[in-house]
Amino acid sequence: MNTRNIFLSLSAVFAALTLASCAGSDPSLVVHYVFESGEAGVVADATGNGHDATLRQGAVVKKIGRYDVMDLGADNGFLDMGAAMGEVIVALEEYSIATYLRVDTAARVRAYGNFVYAFSTQEFCTGTEGVFVAYRVNQQRHEQSIGGGLPERELVGIMADRPAERGVWMHVAYSQGGQTGTLYLDGEVLATGPAILQPKDIGQPTRFNWLGKPHFANDVYLKAMYHDFRIYNRALSQDEIRGLARDLDGLNAAMN
Repeated sequence: MNTRNIFLSLSAVFAALTLASCAGSDPSLVVHYVFESGEAGVVADATGNGHDATLRQGAVVKKIGRYDVMDLGADNGFLDMGAAMGEVIVALEEYSIATYLRVDTAARVRAYGNFVYAFSTQEFCTGTEGVFVAYRVNQQRHEQSIGGGLPERELVGIMADRPAERGVWMHVAYSQGGQTGTLYLDGEVLATGPAILQPKDIGQPTRFNWLGKPHFANDVYLKAMYHDFRIYNRALSQDEIRGLARDLDGLNAAMN
């Protein structure tokens, strides 16, 4: 390992320790789902901010080795974060969203839908109606629309333009600072581009806030497992995101 790689590794470790040590007190961490077992059907917000969510349609939390995960299952399961989550989303300017994700080997990963997260003003958007922020794995794309899903309506669209890998744990993160958005995969830059909209530009709370459920009629639900879902109200650095991705080897080993 050369000196530069050693430095990057140490930087990621330091960032991981910093984030872990202040996770309970960092005011920029506004939502945090660790997916621990608790009250039946409820996923608690570990920040203490009260943004608890509800498991729907067969989604469950469970242990894989020492890791707490949410499994969406095979029956269109999803996590309903509730309408109150919209107040969090519409307050965001610079922000970051991060999670571990394992797309099921049987998932129709190239199909329309496959949303990791969706924060929408409408339950079912159309080509020109419904304002949203979302991320989908069929193109590994983070997007924000001014109204509807037509390409010209999605003024933020940062993507790898290829489907996510199935059957392996990955760490996915989006960080937006200023007018630049960056997608990260396993702590490394996947794509970057202009981001001229912020969630606050939606102008109203998003009412429909989900993990795994599409906000377009007839789109497919995501079939996947999640671990450690986070929303920050600031742009994380790459070192911090590398730190959040430190458990990849452990998660993949736990599947064996």
